[in-house]
Amino acid sequence: MGSNLRSNKRIGRKFVLRNYIIKRILLSIVILFFVTLIIYSILRSIPTSYVESIARERANLPGSKSYTEWLEQLNAVYGMDKGVLGGYLQWAKSALTGNFGDSWLYNVPVTEKFKDAIWYSFALGSITFVLQIMIAVPLGILAARKQYSRLDYAITVVSLIGISLPIFFFATILKLVFSINLNWFDLYGTVGRYYDQLSTWGKILDIGKHFVLPTVAIVITSIGGLMRYTRTNMLEVLNADYIRTARAKGLSEKRVINYHAFRNTLIPIVTIIGGSIPGLFAGALIQRRYLVLQV
Repeated sequence: MGSNLRSNKRIGRKFVLRNYIIKRILLSIVILFFVTLIIYSILRSIPTSYVESIARERANLPGSKSYTEWLEQLNAVYGMDKGVLGGYLQWAKSALTGNFGDSWLYNVPVTEKFKDAIWYSFALGSITFVLQIMIAVPLGILAARKQYSRLDYAITVVSLIGISLPIFFFATILKLVFSINLNWFDLYGTVGRYYDQLSTWGKILDIGKHFVLPTVAIVITSIGGLMRYTRTNMLEVLNADYIRTARAKGLSEKRVINYHAFRNTLIPIVTIIGGSIPGLFAGALIQRRYLVLQV
């Protein structure tokens, strides 16, 4: 009787968990639909469009069609001649089938260009993500332990600079100082001029050298928020009753910080880090064009 009851409870918990997961997935799909629809509607409401610029450029080519013909053709291709809902459905259908059109800049399919850039972006995102955690979390904890000290103020200033500093501006400064003035790094590209003549180890070092400036630019401009978040949560934990109880029991400060406080601080930190992973890797695709291809 007892075993059957426990078995029924396990089945009930599995059923509840399955229903919860299904509901969350369906809710995510609905939210994604409305978010993409709103963004598409806002972009369609902009007075000018990139389609008009492309039609104007192609109409100026020798022997080309007129601007009106190009505009009608491009509007039909991208669903701009339909209403907002009709154009959105056409875009959504193409996106779900993996058809993202051709790149007007490179004149190749978008997915083909994406395949060329994804591995560099994946490596860049992975490196910056690890460095961001290794730098921001310890400094945030250290600032909380030394609250209102000179070290705390210094870390706070660094974090605010990182939050406020535009990445394109900081990347330009890095290029000016380290590529042009000091000539320590190449100004652009992902590999050096003599890459094909290098050994295997030399090729790895050459690629790593080209990743230095993009990594520094992304890390410096991204650690500020995580440092401040870590400091704030660590201060809340350090002021909790169980921390005062642990100290009153005579535990060493090192054990109180590393064992009791840090473990509870990790809960919100892991949450925000997990939520930032998609944005970090998606952003690296955009940042890579400016920082790697143009550095």
